[in-house]
Amino acid sequence: MYSIGQVSKRSNVSISTLRYYDEIGLLKPAEVNESGYRYYSDKELILLQHIAALKEIGFTLKGIRNLLLSGEDTDEGSLKSFYKIELEAIEEKRRKLDVLEKLLITANHAFELKGKADPDDILMFIKAIQTPPNIREAFLTEHFTDREIKIIKSLPDLSSNDPKTAQWIQLIRMAAKHIDEEPSSEISQRLAKQFFEISMEWFDQDEKLIDKYWTLIRPEEGMEEKVYGLDRKVMDYIDRIVDWYLAVNVQEENRLNEQKN
Repeated sequence: MYSIGQVSKRSNVSISTLRYYDEIGLLKPAEVNESGYRYYSDKELILLQHIAALKEIGFTLKGIRNLLLSGEDTDEGSLKSFYKIELEAIEEKRRKLDVLEKLLITANHAFELKGKADPDDILMFIKAIQTPPNIREAFLTEHFTDREIKIIKSLPDLSSNDPKTAQWIQLIRMAAKHIDEEPSSEISQRLAKQFFEISMEWFDQDEKLIDKYWTLIRPEEGMEEKVYGLDRKVMDYIDRIVDWYLAVNVQEENRLNEQKN
């Protein structure tokens, strides 16, 4: 048996807290002698460990007390019940932290991309992150083959710190910045070359898949962007500069072929 002072020292829980736990029926001592001194057995020490763990992962004292009252009758059953609940609670907390991390990464990338923090965008990110995976899977399955889906899932994701994402953000920022440039300008053609080369790399040299994906993510006139940063104006600018880039390269290839012949 352990005195309340010994339990306090062993558990780093104050004596006043242990007395309060006794008063509310959360952790009753195994014995109280005639002088009113409280004594605890190993069973109460184990229970105190679980109380501390449940508090740490967010349970209220009332919730813990209700849990104790509804637990298994046997000591073994109670322990299994507590471990199960604690593990499930930790997993749920981890899931929420993962969602929060993705949201913060996305918001940070959005700020880098557009240079501002828009509350409506944050709400959109929250909705997107919380959208059940099966909805996105259904969309992909409807429009793409298994091979194409694998490629699309490897594309930049604003909710991750993939190096591709940083490269994509930089390109879209530059496109938005120079959206009024002529397609033939030096900066436009430099951007066009980068867009063309990374698209071919990321889409496994599949030009048909690039066209299909680009068409699907293009927003209708007056509608919101389907991919963050790619509104209709930006996409139109990218189309113009890449078309010019390809036309110039085709002309150059034809010229070189004529020289060879």
